[in-house]
Amino acid sequence: MIRPEQLSHWAGGTWSVPPTFPITAVTQDSRAACLGALYVALRGPRHDGHDFVAAAFRAGATAAMVRPDWAPPAEVAGLPLLRVDDPAAALVACAKGYRATLRARVVGVTGSAGKTTFKELAAAMLSGAGKTAATPGNRNNEIGLPLSLLNIPDDARFAVIEAGISHPGDMDPLADALRPDAAAVTCLGPAHIEFFGTVGAIAAEKAKLLAATRAKGFAVIPAGVAGEATLRAACRCRVVTAALAPAEADYVGEPLAKGVVRVRHAGEPAVLLETGLCGEHNASNALLAYATAREAGASAAEALAGLARFQPPPMRWESVQAGPVRVVNDAYNANPLSMRAALETFAGMETPGGKIVCVGDMLELGDASDAQHRAVGEASGNGPWRLLAAVGPASRALVEGAVAAGYPPSRTAWFATTAEAAEALPLLVRPGETVLLKGSRGMRLERLVDALRG
Repeated sequence: MIRPEQLSHWAGGTWSVPPTFPITAVTQDSRAACLGALYVALRGPRHDGHDFVAAAFRAGATAAMVRPDWAPPAEVAGLPLLRVDDPAAALVACAKGYRATLRARVVGVTGSAGKTTFKELAAAMLSGAGKTAATPGNRNNEIGLPLSLLNIPDDARFAVIEAGISHPGDMDPLADALRPDAAAVTCLGPAHIEFFGTVGAIAAEKAKLLAATRAKGFAVIPAGVAGEATLRAACRCRVVTAALAPAEADYVGEPLAKGVVRVRHAGEPAVLLETGLCGEHNASNALLAYATAREAGASAAEALAGLARFQPPPMRWESVQAGPVRVVNDAYNANPLSMRAALETFAGMETPGGKIVCVGDMLELGDASDAQHRAVGEASGNGPWRLLAAVGPASRALVEGAVAAGYPPSRTAWFATTAEAAEALPLLVRPGETVLLKGSRGMRLERLVDALRG
C-alpha cells in the first residue's frame, strides 16, 4: 500500500482532493482500473490517457495522476487528482521512491532472449521460499518496469523484474529505478542491432543493470557468454556463473530428455529441474533461474517445490492442437539467436508425423537484416522439415539462404504477409504434421494457429 502523501512527495505533485485511503495498485490502462488503483494518464503517439480518466474512475479507480493543465469533465471534478508536470516522469519518480521502501529482495533480469521465460522460472522457484512478485507478462520498458515496481506487494519477500531495451540509453532509467539486489543476464546476441551496431554495444548497455546492482548483492551470468568481460567489468557485486556441460561454472547443468535439466553445484547432491521446456536455450534459462533462486536465499528443496507450480508463458514453445496438425507456437518474438535455438530444438524434437517450419521476419536488424536472415536460412538448410515456409519481406533472404545450402526449392514457400500465409498454409499441411511458428512480435504469426484450426 502507498499513502497518498508518499505519492505526492515522490511525484512532486499536488492533490486536488487526497484519497481517504492508501493506493493498492497503479495502472496506465483504464480497463484495468479497480478499487484502490491509481490511474496514470500517459500521452502516447496515438492516444492521450487523459481521455480515459473518467472511464478509469467508472471502473473503480481511487485516484488519477494527470497534467496540471488538464480540465476534468464534470463527472471527475471533485475526485482525487494528483496533478504533476509530466505523468510519465512522475511515474518513474514514484517507482524509485516506492522501490526504496520495499523489503523484498529484487532480482533484475535482462538479455537478448529468454527474459520472460527466465523470469517465470525464477519467480516460481523463489515462491517456494516466500511470497514472490514478478513482472506481469513482458512489461519491461520505461513504462512497464515502473508499473511492475509499483505493483510489488509490500509484504513480498522476492520480486523478479524484467528490464528490456531497444536503443542506446534505454537501460539508464530502468536500472536507476530498479537498483536490484541481484541481476541476471540470460544471453547476448544481435537483438535490436539496428540501433546498436555491434553485440559489444548491446553488452555494454545491458551491463548497466549489473553496474546498478547493490554491492552486497550478486549477478548471475552464463559462463562464456558473448561480452562476458564487459559484464564482469560492470559488476561491483560478486559474480555467479552458470553453464551447460561440459563448460565449467558455479552451477553446471546437463539437459536430459523432455525438458529436464540435471544440475550440479558446489558438491551438493545433483537436482533435476523438470520444466517441460525443450531445447538447450530453455535448459540454460532453467539453470540460470535455479542459480538465481539459490543465491537469493531459496534452498534446493524450496526451489524445486516452487518449480512444480511453474506454468510456461504463452507463445513460448506452446504446443497446441490446431485441427489436424500440432502447432509449436513460439511466435512471441524472434532474433537471430532465438531463431537458431528454436530451429535446432525443433530439428531434434520427436514428432508423430512430418515437420513444417513457418518463420517470420526478424525485425530491428537494420543493415544486417539481409545477411542475418540469409545466415539463419543457410543453417536451417539441412533441417528435417518437409516444408520451409517464410513470411515477410526480409524472410525471402532466409529462404534463399536455405536453398543455397542445398534445401530443395520445391519444398519452400514464401508469403509477403501473415494474411497471405493464413490463406495458403492450411492447404499445404498434412494431417498429423507438426508446425513450428517463430517470428518477431510485429509479424503476429500466432494468427496462423486459428487459420490452421479452421
